[in-house]
Amino acid sequence: MTKKENNNKIAVIVLHEIYGVNKFIEDICAEYHMQGVDIFCPEILQESCFQYSEATEAYNYFINEIGFDYYSEIEQLLEKLKLTYNKVFIIGFSVGATIAWRCCENKKCDGIICCYGSRIRDYLQVQPSCPVLLLFAGQDSFDVDNVIVQLMEKSNVEIYKLQASHGFMDRYSDYFNEEQAQTSKKYINNFLKRYTEID
Repeated sequence: MTKKENNNKIAVIVLHEIYGVNKFIEDICAEYHMQGVDIFCPEILQESCFQYSEATEAYNYFINEIGFDYYSEIEQLLEKLKLTYNKVFIIGFSVGATIAWRCCENKKCDGIICCYGSRIRDYLQVQPSCPVLLLFAGQDSFDVDNVIVQLMEKSNVEIYKLQASHGFMDRYSDYFNEEQAQTSKKYINNFLKRYTEID
């Protein structure tokens, strides 16, 4: 697990994509640590990173060897961190976002950010008990609008659809969209600012 600790009162769990803890995820960890939170980034794959050209292999490995039930591991980490930190948030990307979404019924979580978690559509029965920010890519592999309509019926959910493709926040990816990535960061920072106030 990648850790960046500085005795802050707030912890953020970062959940990576199918590729593992690559340069993009390292950048995310560094960026949010610089903003004054401690970072915990589990190496979900327990393997070296996959390259972007190995997307099919990476996805198959994740589905066959890990799966979305991994959220129970994250909940254990969450509960452990809550013994030390005032507040704990989760931010996930792609499969990491779907894992994060599955944690949102845990009352010990203070907030969850899901970036293009396309498989959230398989877990629409989940009822968030903490604030959740959902950022979807408008050009994804499923009916984004239909999923958003269903999610909007839930409480504690804030949703934005960005006009970009899946993976648009990753500057090392072919799908990077700088404008939409910057817009997403504003949504994320506003969300964190709103919910990280220490009581």
